[in-house]
Amino acid sequence: MRIHRLYFLLLILIIHSCDQGEIAIEVEPGEILIDQVDLNSDYRYQIYYNLSSSSITSTNIKTNWDLAFENGEDGFHVLLNSSTFSQIAIISNLSFESTVSVPNPVTWRWDSPSGNLDSTAILGYPHHFNVYILDRGIDENGMSRGYKKFMIDTITNTYYKIRYANLDNTETNYIQVDKQSHFSFTQFSFDNNIINQPKKEDWDLLFTQYTHLFLDNITTPSYLVTGVLINSFNNISVAVDSVNIFENINYSMINDYTFLTNMNAIGYNWKEYNFTSQLYEINPNITYIIKDSEDRYFKLQFIDFYNSNGAKGAPKFYLQELKGI
Repeated sequence: MRIHRLYFLLLILIIHSCDQGEIAIEVEPGEILIDQVDLNSDYRYQIYYNLSSSSITSTNIKTNWDLAFENGEDGFHVLLNSSTFSQIAIISNLSFESTVSVPNPVTWRWDSPSGNLDSTAILGYPHHFNVYILDRGIDENGMSRGYKKFMIDTITNTYYKIRYANLDNTETNYIQVDKQSHFSFTQFSFDNNIINQPKKEDWDLLFTQYTHLFLDNITTPSYLVTGVLINSFNNISVAVDSVNIFENINYSMINDYTFLTNMNAIGYNWKEYNFTSQLYEINPNITYIIKDSEDRYFKLQFIDFYNSNGAKGAPKFYLQELKGI
């Protein structure tokens, strides 16, 4: 009986000595990995990457899709494929059957690269009386992909119905896009109809080109850049450390960081172009601390943008999981 009482007292002491407000104790971090993804020198690929498995989960040609439809019963947002530099113009109170041309002048719109659904090119809930002219952007060779017009006729808890055609009303189609619970968005191609991105829980980072917006530049408000977007729709978040070197960043520092959920929190400016050498150079002073949907933390630092053959478009990086209890 005395032995049991001693164990009980010891257990009480252990429990009360662990203040729940304390910072978690750091344990041995994961192995430092060196990984590389190759978008090709013309940036034709979009590559989805999972941090916990340090692996590529899906790859597609960036021109494989045009629009992305938000899933979920209450979903109604429609996104553009910013990797092709696509843009949209809104024409109100026009019959879809009318032949239409690109207005002159025209007001082009783009989605915010932050992924904020309140800042999409379509401006909120798509009205069925609006005709949208889509400039499909450019392909991997920099050639125009042409124009389409479309109208969103119906949005329900389970599907979208859209009409689309060429501007001269040829190749008119009417299609239903079903909502799918395992995906944040359902991607749609005017060439191949429905194409899905990986399941929302299967990826954390997307290596891709995307359209960046310069809010203070009237002459060039949008520009195609190459970088990394995070899966903010699956609760991925990022902090940026430009003070501490990669090797010194550890789990005990987590609470000192401010984590961001905008999709372009990593973005493209971890590199810059040297006009003298005509090469991209990596900024060695930036480390990204990434929190995944399972509350695991990773640190990532870019170290190169060229593959072993010297071709651009191949981000290479250090990756290490930070562990604590």
